[in-house]
Amino acid sequence: MKHILSIVGLVAVLLLVGTIGFYLITERSFLECLYLSVVTLTTVGNREPTDRSGEPIADGGMIFMIVYLLCGAGTFGFLIAAIGRWMISEQVRNALEKRRMQQTIDKLSEHMIVCGCGQMGEMICRHLTEQRRDFIVIDSDLERLEELCIPEGWTYLHGDATDDGMLEQAGLLRASGLAAVLSTDADNLYVVLSANMDNKPMAIVARAAEESAHRRLRQAGARHVINPYQAGAVRMARLLIHPGIENLLEIVDGHHADLELAEFPIPAGGPLEGQMISESSLPERGLTVIAIRRSNGERQMPVGGGDQLHAGDSILVVGRQDAVQQFLAATPSTGV
Repeated sequence: MKHILSIVGLVAVLLLVGTIGFYLITERSFLECLYLSVVTLTTVGNREPTDRSGEPIADGGMIFMIVYLLCGAGTFGFLIAAIGRWMISEQVRNALEKRRMQQTIDKLSEHMIVCGCGQMGEMICRHLTEQRRDFIVIDSDLERLEELCIPEGWTYLHGDATDDGMLEQAGLLRASGLAAVLSTDADNLYVVLSANMDNKPMAIVARAAEESAHRRLRQAGARHVINPYQAGAVRMARLLIHPGIENLLEIVDGHHADLELAEFPIPAGGPLEGQMISESSLPERGLTVIAIRRSNGERQMPVGGGDQLHAGDSILVVGRQDAVQQFLAATPSTGV
């Protein structure tokens, strides 16, 4: 692109030189001299230059025209060719990049889909990157995607996330989770509805700017609905009342350098089914269970070592990031 701009600058200089030269030779108006420069430079040549009295220009003027035409026509032709090559190469590059990205997406499974690449979407992607989780970003702003995703090496799709075909292209049937963080609640609601149509068990989290959209998103199939303004206000209020809980909130939000909070399902036939917490491998792995969500939705907190785990339960654990990631990799995914 810089190469083309330099050629454009050279053409502009030639037009200026031609306008001044024709003005000195023909003594006509600057507008008419600019017109002569353009038709000469573009080799249209539908009018022969004459002086103010209508007589043909002198020999010196002819020599100027010959030199100007040779230099200008070649430069202008080179500019047209350069623009054509740039347009073709840009189209080819975009096509190859799109094909490469789709090949990468087709190989993914149990990945996350992030619909929306705004500030909230970017923060989600950065957290998933820190957790070494595969994900795909979908957004209609190509410039934003290229500016953010290409330097970070993130997989992305350019398009409207509310289009059912776009979610299918992102491997919705193979995905384990979806975040709907588009700019409007209506778009997020449509994405949640589309993602929930296949009745595939997966974690769906949605952003709601208005309180009225919270209930609709939950009814549409979103497992969690987050109002960023409300969540931020609640955290600030907690810190005002209890300043000492800042470290705990950092763990909950995933901003602590060493510790991570995570939820694990207890699948049927899994290694934790039927075991008491104290007899399981969790303490040996450095993981502490702080809550249990039973299969009937009941939440148990606090948790003791003698509490037994059953299929369909979920446990909330805290531990070092490497321990959590190792246990996550060893635990069969159930789409929770």
